[in-house]
Amino acid sequence: MKEAPAKRLWRPLKAWKAHEWVPMKNAWLRVHAALSENMRLTRRDLKAHLLAKRLVGAARVIAPDGSERCIIFEPAFWEPVDLPYAYLVSGYEKHASEGEAWHFFVRRANLDKHYPTAATAPASWTTNDRRIDNTARRRPGPQPKHDWPIEVAREVIRIVRAGKREPTARQLAQFCENQWGWQPDISAIQKLLKRLLS
Repeated sequence: MKEAPAKRLWRPLKAWKAHEWVPMKNAWLRVHAALSENMRLTRRDLKAHLLAKRLVGAARVIAPDGSERCIIFEPAFWEPVDLPYAYLVSGYEKHASEGEAWHFFVRRANLDKHYPTAATAPASWTTNDRRIDNTARRRPGPQPKHDWPIEVAREVIRIVRAGKREPTARQLAQFCENQWGWQPDISAIQKLLKRLLS
């Protein structure tokens, strides 16, 4: 009995044009903002759009020797893939060779059609806004030059990926203190954790 041919999961992208693509983390945050910051709906809808070809995904794959290939995905690629957070794409690893770095993107035109740029990441995620989550109370001193919500989200993902318990808001406040000698208000971190882990 002849085996059915395997589905093609991607094809080469002839030329990489950066202006045509949005990093997956930015696409995730745009969908998240448009869905009233609902994590479950964001995960569900983003994957559903990729499977239905309403959104088109691609990757820049960097080999250990520094060479690069650009690929555009067929919808079937996304079936086993999870998009739990803005900074995490998982389930594709069986396709990656050892030492490769996969950087995921979404075609800008499709994203703009379904999630116009007016629905951008919430202002509470920017450090230029002195009202970070409207609850962050700063210690006296200059305003930090880093984007603390993004850095804290990265730390949470690092901890969770390592199989450890989810960190508490107090532990993350200490992380900020250790990193920058400054920490946001505990309630601001709690709100961020709720958005990340709900």
